[in-house]
Amino acid sequence: MRWGLRARLVFWHGIGLAVILAGTFAAADWLLRRSLSDQVDAALLALAETEAASALDSTTIHLHEHRGASGAPEFRTLDKLVQILDLDGRVIIRSVSLGDTTLPMSSILLSRIRNRETVLDTLQNFAGDPVRLVSMPIEEGGKVRYALQVATSLRPTRIFLATTRLLIIIVSFVLLAVVTVTGAILAKNTLRPIEAMVAMAQRVGETNLQERLPYPGTKDEIGHLVDTLNGMLDRLERSFAVQSRFTADAAHELRSPLSRLRAELEVALRRPRDLSEYRTVLLSCLEEVERLSRLTGDLLVLARLDAGERHGCKRESVLITTVVDRAVKRIQQEAQRKNVAIAIEPSAHLSVAVYDGSLEQVIANLLENAIKFSPSGSNITVRARSENDHVLLTVSDTGPGIPCNELPRVFERFYRGDTARSSEVPGVGLGLAICRGIVEAQGGSISVDGTSGAGTTVTVRLARAV
Repeated sequence: MRWGLRARLVFWHGIGLAVILAGTFAAADWLLRRSLSDQVDAALLALAETEAASALDSTTIHLHEHRGASGAPEFRTLDKLVQILDLDGRVIIRSVSLGDTTLPMSSILLSRIRNRETVLDTLQNFAGDPVRLVSMPIEEGGKVRYALQVATSLRPTRIFLATTRLLIIIVSFVLLAVVTVTGAILAKNTLRPIEAMVAMAQRVGETNLQERLPYPGTKDEIGHLVDTLNGMLDRLERSFAVQSRFTADAAHELRSPLSRLRAELEVALRRPRDLSEYRTVLLSCLEEVERLSRLTGDLLVLARLDAGERHGCKRESVLITTVVDRAVKRIQQEAQRKNVAIAIEPSAHLSVAVYDGSLEQVIANLLENAIKFSPSGSNITVRARSENDHVLLTVSDTGPGIPCNELPRVFERFYRGDTARSSEVPGVGLGLAICRGIVEAQGGSISVDGTSGAGTTVTVRLARAV
């Protein structure tokens, strides 16, 4: 079974809290045991020192409130077990609470006492109780005369420790349950806007891309996510609109030459004609086929650019002058036909790193555009210069220019300005769109600067080859 995000959040939140509580419990238990043990030892040593001091304050060795007793040893609250032995290990005197029993004294322990050591030890079962025992020497005249043992029960301490542990465990489980439930509620409330966004996103399709996710009213991560998704929907809507318009324009541009082809062929077949008439029809059809071929080629280039395909398998460093010369040769015949001169200014051996053949197509398209709109006898200038780490390539003509209101749209697919539509200039408005796609695929940029009646300059900016 695969858990949802909410369940995983609650689960790992609970696991993390449980680990923290377990660590806190272990640390608190260790500190409490250490503190209680230190307190018991300090109290026991104080009692032993008091007994040792008072044992010799008269002519005979004695204990506080000593009286004979018989029977089993007994403990009372805040009671102690005391006995004094000689250095041979014989009990001289013991407290009433010990009854007939004596505290254990080994030969090793007695030897340590003779060496003036104070020894603390724990007896796990003495008369049914855990006992903390201190053994220390009693000195007289600078010499060890007796051995003193004082013991107290650890039962109250261990009962207190067990009670405290139980209380901490109960509080920890209650806290874990409360925090887990609270975390589940918080996770539900936190993820509610996301669930609403998921439901809304599932309803969004090609036919209702205008819908947007509701803004949660906060500037937190959820609000940022909503802004990001709505921005993505904006881009998708524009992309679909451009794609739809592109498809419609492409269909229109393909239909026009096909319609002319059909009309000319139908007219030619209505009656028998001589060879010259058939030749005229075939030449006209050939022009339409060539136009269709160029159009489909341009559409294929745009489709590949949209799909992220490159012109070549890898980038290569090429000289600007070499690429410009090859591009000029491709359109030289058209320039001569229109009596337009192309001037190439020196580029000081500038190089750029581009995909194979891509830059040549860009320059050829720009030159072809400039030739179309340049009057007979005019000049086109191609310049290249270095600017920081980039190379700027410009193609300038002296044609009619571009009105300011048309400049933002010149790179749109199938867009043709008023000047192009009103003249007999061939084309469908894909040249600059292809140039922009190729240049941006190289990581560069392209811009147009033109004033109506004052010519046009197109600038291509590319990274300089290292």
